[in-house]
Amino acid sequence: MKTPLTGENRAAGDVRLNELSPQDINGLTQFAERSLMLKGFDPGVGEDVTQRALMSVVMGLETGRSGRIPRPSDLKTKEAFVNYLRGIVSSHISKMGHERKIRAGFAEWEDGVAASADNVSPTPCQMAELEDLKTILFTRLRARAPQRLKRTIDAWEEVFVSGDRIPDMGDRHYVTEVKNLAQTIVTELGELR
Repeated sequence: MKTPLTGENRAAGDVRLNELSPQDINGLTQFAERSLMLKGFDPGVGEDVTQRALMSVVMGLETGRSGRIPRPSDLKTKEAFVNYLRGIVSSHISKMGHERKIRAGFAEWEDGVAASADNVSPTPCQMAELEDLKTILFTRLRARAPQRLKRTIDAWEEVFVSGDRIPDMGDRHYVTEVKNLAQTIVTELGELR
């Protein structure tokens, strides 16, 4: 259910959009690039994903119907708003992955020939960055996670580069906890750049 748009929300949204600096936009783009790379997409479209996220908020604030409408809690501070935008970026990237799977299901065969894989092979430089991210992420995950999540973290580390999901080791709640903790860590890493 969408948050109803009030004049106060519209004004606060306009203020927050105008507060975004080029560094904030660059940080969102870097976040998008890392997320795209983790999902096996071309990180070069990170700027497009960021612009799409910003445009969806602008549309939501202008129309009150289409686009994204931030809640009052998302507009309280600039930091809360930037975090809200990261969520939209993540949502757009997740949707891209879902659409890729649907297309792959329908386009498995074209003209009697198996379709080629839609995967973009990362460059050696991107693979090195991914391995660095993996090392840092899993070191921090293990340092912060309660003991009950260690088995899920170990299973995810094994498929981190090749898979697009955290393996379910019998408790979906553990997957959600690991995902949320990882998202917090990746956000913190983005702020360090």
